[in-house]
Amino acid sequence: MTDHMPVGLTESIVEMCDPSYIYLVSKKTNIKGEVTSLKLCIVVDDGISPKAEEKRLLIKIDTPLPVDFIVYNISDWNEYAQEDNTFAYRVENGGELLYVKK
Repeated sequence: MTDHMPVGLTESIVEMCDPSYIYLVSKKTNIKGEVTSLKLCIVVDDGISPKAEEKRLLIKIDTPLPVDFIVYNISDWNEYAQEDNTFAYRVENGGELLYVKK
């Protein structure tokens, strides 16, 4: 867990949607170096609508920072993360892996 994540955020996401992976894609900071917003990528099981899950996370997750969620199904993630011209590839190879389902 990273020091710039709000306490309990990863756990809340895991409890809510049982993801395969959670990645920190990016964070924004102010001139004092304080984190002001986050972008997370969540990979969920097939059969879950990524758009519906994004909306649900935005509505249900309570955090002191603005957080953007990008949600992929696991089969899409596995395909796109192998193609070097995709967002998923950049996240998998440059994002910070916060959680892996056991």
